[in-house]
Amino acid sequence: MLPTTNLAMILVVLAAACGTDTAEPPPTYRELYARYFAPGTPGHCAMAGCHSDPNYVIWICGTTSDTCYTGMTSPESGLINTAVPRLSLIADPVNSPLSWVNPNGPMPFDHPGAFPEGRDAILAWIAAGALNN
Repeated sequence: MLPTTNLAMILVVLAAACGTDTAEPPPTYRELYARYFAPGTPGHCAMAGCHSDPNYVIWICGTTSDTCYTGMTSPESGLINTAVPRLSLIADPVNSPLSWVNPNGPMPFDHPGAFPEGRDAILAWIAAGALNN
């Protein structure tokens, strides 16, 4: 039996492969940041008082897509595994801190809960290689 993480990623890849010719390409990281991680977005990781605060001890998002990617790929956060993207913590349906992916995840702290659009975008980006693009 496949581990849950591997099964979830296989399903994402199969869904993308079985799509029609009108399927959208996966988002870039800059698009993810602008739609989901920047201040004023559903995830708002880069908001003051959250992961843009230099005193935050878990991981630092910073204020740009590049600094946020660096923070998410840092050993301290472990959110994005650039060597084996399918093993990225952010995409793990059991252990992700992001409630959009893991229903028990605590993030975003002030508004946890299901958000299929964000989940699907993140999983598609992970399946495409989790690049800083």
